[in-house]
Parts: sequence; structure tokens; C-alpha cells
Amino acid sequence: MLTPRFELSQTDNEVLITVHAPYTNIKETEVYVEETTFIFYSAPYYLRLNLPGEIIENDASSGRYDCEKGDFHLRFSKVNKGEHFENLDMITTLLAPPKKKTNLVPTIEVISNPAADSEESKNGNTSGSDSEEKEENNDNQWFIQQELPRDDVPILLTAPKYGFASKVSNALTAFDVAWIKDIIDLPMPDKTPPEQRKSLREKHESDSFDDEHYMADFIQTECIEPCINFEPEWYTIKDTEVTLSGTEKDLLKELPNKEYLLDDDEINKVCYGLIDILFGSCYNHRTMLGENTVESSWTINKLSSTLCWFQEFSSMKEVIITCIRRSLCYPLYRNWDLSIKVLEDVKAVIKLGKKYILKYLCEIHGLFNNSYEPRYILNQLYIKDYLIWLQQASPDLIKSLSDTLNDIVPSKGDMNLDIIELEKAAASVVEEYIVIENNAYSVTDMLKDLNIEDSNEARQENVPLLQGEKCTVQIKQLEPVNNSQDSSDTSDSDSDSDSDSDSETDSSSTSSSSTSDSLESDNEPK
Repeated sequence: MLTPRFELSQTDNEVLITVHAPYTNIKETEVYVEETTFIFYSAPYYLRLNLPGEIIENDASSGRYDCEKGDFHLRFSKVNKGEHFENLDMITTLLAPPKKKTNLVPTIEVISNPAADSEESKNGNTSGSDSEEKEENNDNQWFIQQELPRDDVPILLTAPKYGFASKVSNALTAFDVAWIKDIIDLPMPDKTPPEQRKSLREKHESDSFDDEHYMADFIQTECIEPCINFEPEWYTIKDTEVTLSGTEKDLLKELPNKEYLLDDDEINKVCYGLIDILFGSCYNHRTMLGENTVESSWTINKLSSTLCWFQEFSSMKEVIITCIRRSLCYPLYRNWDLSIKVLEDVKAVIKLGKKYILKYLCEIHGLFNNSYEPRYILNQLYIKDYLIWLQQASPDLIKSLSDTLNDIVPSKGDMNLDIIELEKAAASVVEEYIVIENNAYSVTDMLKDLNIEDSNEARQENVPLLQGEKCTVQIKQLEPVNNSQDSSDTSDSDSDSDSDSDSETDSSSTSSSSTSDSLESDNEPK
């Protein structure tokens, strides 16, 4: 934890404590007062003071935060009115933990006993003062070791700068790298020069790009189509209908009235960074269908190179290429048509004017402040200054920004991710799959329509099939056939047929004779 700088002053009835804690989250600030102990905690700052007199927190106590200076001003009442606290400027004394109070009155004082000390060291025993010190440390486990920031640390004039208009340097030196790595991909932001940030970022994006993920989203668009077809409010609202909510007005009221002296190059960089941040916000709004989730702050932070890499852009085309590249590398939905749709969203938001842009910057500020990760640092470095500067910006500047943005038409080749080849490969796979599937259906249909030819014709003519009728499908025997056997079978068959014909002749003659007999019987007189 970091020990912030602080100052103490007093009146007859109160003690005033000023704590300098920039880049902190006000909502997570805690202050604890008990007798002579004062504790201030607001990640990543921790301050514990051991005051020379007792103070109390009551109705007269108060506190306020100066956003411009990053100072907490706290007032507490003295328990004993009119008491004068000594040594309020003795920093080391105030930071020391309170000593444990004991009621034991020593009757014998042993100044020195070398023999006893050596014997105790051999036996592993500790002296009474050491045991008391251990007991005191056990009782004060809440206390954290504090070290004041050193004033003798050299500040390089050429130190890398970042933040709004690149006006900040060495702001993250005292922070633990593991603590801020969840919000910043740039390694060692206070040591990496700006000219190396672009190359490091592009390498990170190329390593993070997943060919299979992109091809899958290119082929299977069932989940992406609702996002593309979604219509946000900026396509239906007019600039004259834009109003700020009560929460947004309260946030703007708390901001200090700062004046920014920026040259033309710095203004261009600020405008490019604004487009970069809005792209992440529009992507979140479209893919979440207008609702924020627990991943919204991550999405905006990750897609914005300004917030994630402290990137500075030199042209509008570079901004657009970077935004689309990151939208194809990191979020859940990675689709070219979706990214182009988000770009159209950014154009629509800019066209509505600075009041509508302020609304979305206020939304980003709230998401970062309520994020589980320490993204409130990004509010301190960028978002708050954008909220202040944008209110002072000329409408002509926003109009010019909108015109410049409309002139940019990105292409797939500008991304340097080989997405054209990937889409061709995915399309060929889909085509082969369709051909195979159609062939499978054709074979299936043929098997369903496969019938015996003679039987099919007979059914169409409603002629009953005779038993023993031969089919067109013949099975050839593979074993050799004996000719003599065939001839004998043939002769037998012929004889059988002759006998059948003879029997048929006999039966017919019998039938005719019986018929003639019946006729004769009918002709006889009765």
C-alpha cells in the first residue's frame, strides 16, 4: 500500500487533516477514528496516524474531496475542547504505531548481565522486552508498515507521458505492476517511450488474433445478426432532443473548472483519442443490445488503445484501423460487418453534437468507477479531463471532426490480419459442405425412388402381378455352371411343360364334353 502525503493543522476545538491521494476511488474510501488513532484507506493508499491527543467523529465532523488537486479535507472535533496538540508537524512520530500501555510498575531494573544474556541466547529464550514487542505486534496486526514517498527520487524531464493530451508522467510509478495489469496492456508505462507503444500494441494484437474464431463468426452468423440488426437510439433521436439526466448533471457539477491550453497538434490527438474511446462504447452498446453488463467496462477499456496502451494517433485513418483491428482480436463477437456497423454508430454519435457525446462519457465514467478492477484510474487520467474539455470545445470543432470521420473508408486489407484469405477459405469450406450435403440428399432420394421396374409399371396399369414373374434386377452367379446339367434341366423343363399342356388339353376336352351333355339334357322333353 502507498502512504500518501498529509498535513495537519488545528484550532481550539478541531483538528484538520489533509490527505493528498490522487488517482483514488472516492466511493471506496474509508476513514476510522478512535481516541488518538486516525486511519485513512482508499486503494491504493493507506495512512495511519497516532495523534498526541484524542479526537472524535460527531455531527460537527466533515469531509470533502478536491477533484482538481486530489486532496481529502477532513475535520474532527477534539475530545477536550481547547487542548493544544503538540508536534503535529513531526511526521515520523505521527506515523509510529501507538505503544502498548501497561500498569506494571518495575521494582528492580537489570541494567546488564552478559552471562545471563549469553545463556538465554543458547537456550533460545527471549528477554522480557522482546516478548512484549511480539505481543504488541500480535495485538496490532491491523497496522501496516508505512513509508512516506521519497522526495529525492529524480524525475526525468524526458519521462514518457500519457493521459489527456499527454500531460501526465510518472503517475503510475508507485503502483504495483500486478495491480494495474488488468486495465493496462502497456508494459512499464512510465518507462516505455511513446514511439514503441505502437509496435508493441500491433504485435500483441497479431498474437491475440484467432483465425478459427474469426472464421467461425464469419460462417455462423446466428448470434451476430441480432447485433447488426439492432437499432440504437442515436438513429432516431435529434440533436435538439438530447437532454442530460440528473445523475449526469451531478457528475458534471463536481468537476473543476479547468482551462486547457492546447496547440493544434494536441487538439488533433485529443480528438483522435475521443473517437477511439467512443468506438469501444458503441461496440458495447450494440453487442449488448443497449444494456450494460459486468463485462461492459472491460469491453470499452480493451477496445480502446488510448485507455489500454496510452496510444497517441497521428491520423484519423490510423484510429479507425486500430479500432477495427482490436474489435476483431479481443471481444466475443469478431465480425467485419459488425465492426463496420459500429463505425457507423460512432459517426452518428459525433453528428449529434457534444451534449450527446457527454452523455456517453458520463456513462463510461460510471462504469469505470463501479468496475471490480481499478479502472477509476482511467477516469483520473482521461475521462474526467475529456468531460471538462468537451464542454469548452467549439461546435465547429465537432463538426469538423464529423466531416473527417465520414471521409474514412477502411478496407479489409488495411487490417494486416489476412482476413480476406480467411474468408475465402471459410467460403470454400462452406461450398464443399453444401455440395456434399446435396449429393447426400440426392442419393437418399434415389434410394427412396428405387422400385422394381416391372412391378412399378404393373401398379400403374392396375394389373396384378403373376407369381413367379421375373424382375429386371438379376443376380449373376459367380460359380461355373455345368452345361450338361443345364441341358438336362432344360429337357426336364420341356417335358414338364409338355405334360402341363397335355393336362390342360385333357381338362379342356372334359369340360367341353360336360357342357355338351348338359345341353342335351336341356333339350329333352319333360
